[in-house]
Amino acid sequence: MVLPPLFDPSLEPDLGPDDELIDVNAHFVARLTATGTLAALADDYALGRRGGTDPAENRAKALFARAAARVTARGGHAAGRLRAMGMALRLAGEADPALRLAADDVELVVGTTECGADVVPAAERTELLAPEARWTRAAAPEGRVHLVIETDQQLPAAAVLLKALGPERVVLCGRFATAHREALRALAPFSAVVGFDDWAPAWRLGKEWSGDGAPVRWVRRAADWQAGAPWAGWLAPDEAAALPVEAWRECRGAALTVARLASWAEVTGADGRRTDLRPVLGAADGALLRVELLVGAPGVSAEGTGTAARSLLSGPGPRLAGLSPFRLPAVRDGAAPQAWDGVPLIRHATPGHDLPRWDRFTAPGTLDETERTAAIGVLNAELGAVADLFPGRFACCVLAAGDGTAVWEPSAAVVAGEGPGPDGQGPGSFVVNLRTGSAFRLHPKLTPVVERLSSGDTAVLDRISDGVRRKLTDRLVQAGVMRRSQ
Repeated sequence: MVLPPLFDPSLEPDLGPDDELIDVNAHFVARLTATGTLAALADDYALGRRGGTDPAENRAKALFARAAARVTARGGHAAGRLRAMGMALRLAGEADPALRLAADDVELVVGTTECGADVVPAAERTELLAPEARWTRAAAPEGRVHLVIETDQQLPAAAVLLKALGPERVVLCGRFATAHREALRALAPFSAVVGFDDWAPAWRLGKEWSGDGAPVRWVRRAADWQAGAPWAGWLAPDEAAALPVEAWRECRGAALTVARLASWAEVTGADGRRTDLRPVLGAADGALLRVELLVGAPGVSAEGTGTAARSLLSGPGPRLAGLSPFRLPAVRDGAAPQAWDGVPLIRHATPGHDLPRWDRFTAPGTLDETERTAAIGVLNAELGAVADLFPGRFACCVLAAGDGTAVWEPSAAVVAGEGPGPDGQGPGSFVVNLRTGSAFRLHPKLTPVVERLSSGDTAVLDRISDGVRRKLTDRLVQAGVMRRSQ
């Protein structure tokens, strides 16, 4: 079984003892987040061999690449490592002619992954995946392989690997490949495969991401749950409500995708279905539940979304996981509803989208794309400063409990800038925060103190004067790199 990039790195397929996994996704992530790769990337930005025409911006990106390397080198699998991975992927893809990468997404420079005629040229032009193509061909030199396409984000990589392996020995499987079988049958090179298999693997948290290393089954729908085993999941409200009460006793954490939150008795999912989640909150430990709030649902204002988001910052119930843009799920079979939770809408045709995931629409009282993007930016800036939001849509995030005793932000690092700094001054040391995307220069006398603090030595603060300690901690807390004052 061959798993193409880009897929959630914290998940692994639950395979039988005779099945072999060639995890190209893990190889891709490991290569781009390697210390040497990030160091070379930082040097290229710092020396002007990469990036745009603004030297200060390029030097800032060099700092962020070095910070990603330092955060990754700490080990562990907290949000810091995921944010470092996201930074590495974004910077690696910045100059690619075909793909732009994020921690949990991929965009085509030209077109969309919803259009096969855009995907195939992007796969031919990208310069990001050649090492994975060579590695996969060496790992599976002969014999039948199953190429697993679970999401549209894997499509460009799947096309690259299909060419490397030779389509005459490849069977396509996975949720996305099954759902879009007919379109892929008509799209070269996918049309040349041996066949399609309706099989899709069950998934679990990888042992290195599951906390204690115990197997944790991944649940997207109520039908995925199996009694007698710990599980975690990312669910629509109606799927969460469909789980039996006993399922929540084995839950290790779950995120719920919510488009409108009037009350826990009236929770609307992306598809417009309204669900009463009070029985779920009665059965589940509220600390185990997080909410991904969608922005831009039909008839939902920015103010309404903001109010809902702020209501999830405190209290005994579910907490806010993050904010994502609303997308109206495409309807492939049957008549598409012309209303969403009582709000009338008009779905717009998108000719050429043979691999549709979303329907474009207009509806009264609804944010347009510009307004939606602005609302997400404003809310992220406000709430990200006071809440521990997820670094992306990663399965392992639902297990992560905030560490109330941690002092140093796990997504921050102290980085030495060689040559002029991004602030236009000379060399120096900077505190770089991957969570907020900010950096500031340290006074040379305080650099050793903050270095020790970032490594977990909180006692170092006791060795400086009260006045200096107060000013320093206030500055670090304000910058979001200290989780609490000392």
